[in-house]
Amino acid sequence: MSILRYTLIALGGLGIAGLFGSQIKALETLKHDGQTLLLDLRPVDPRALMMGDFMALGYGEENPQSLPKDLPPSGQFVLSLDENNIGTFDRLADTTPLAANEIRINYIRRRRGVTFGAPRYYFQNGTAETYETADYGIFKVSQTGRAILVGLADVNFKEIQAPKN
Repeated sequence: MSILRYTLIALGGLGIAGLFGSQIKALETLKHDGQTLLLDLRPVDPRALMMGDFMALGYGEENPQSLPKDLPPSGQFVLSLDENNIGTFDRLADTTPLAANEIRINYIRRRRGVTFGAPRYYFQNGTAETYETADYGIFKVSQTGRAILVGLADVNFKEIQAPKN
């Protein structure tokens, strides 16, 4: 019976490893092939902003005034993109086809608005000053609305690069 037990444990471990591997591959594909979206960062008190090796992020589109009171716990927003790929809340997603300058993004409702799943940006210790001037979060978004934060951008829409050691 112990051989069967070890075989089942090994198969379970391989299944979990395969699941993690497929999720990592899906995120890497999204990072390389996803549509670029910039979201305006909300002003945050700089003394509370930097906490060790990450920056707490807030986005202007996470608290739009035009959201309905009975917003579902999760769903999708449709954002309008300008010429610099900056997204602005347009409406809740429905069956209406997207225009050329629109994109869907998944959200989850929280107590103080909604979130797109990227509340922090991690960076190397000692490089906080480099990121203090960030004005935009750079996301890659899939056709299904899944978004990942891939960087921060300055006022000129240029990605802020980590300092070279």
